[in-house]
Amino acid sequence: MNYIWLVAVVGGAALLGFALAFGMMKEDPKRAAFSIGAAFLFAAVAVGVSLYVSSFATAPIRAADREHSEEKLPAGPTHTEELPGQ
Repeated sequence: MNYIWLVAVVGGAALLGFALAFGMMKEDPKRAAFSIGAAFLFAAVAVGVSLYVSSFATAPIRAADREHSEEKLPAGPTHTEELPGQ
């Protein structure tokens, strides 16, 4: 289900990019070609970095349950001075 939002956001951004590229090509084709090439290079680097970052492990998530057992867990101390044995 989360991929539907990804496709919608990426599709909208791609349509906007194509519209801007078309407008730039109509105005000044020489300058626009360099700008569009730089934009594609930047997008490729961004995709590479995001794939690299997504390969890292994430912190474990303790999901909430129906009994709300996460609220029954003891709270940790707020300051290091309040730790036992200090």
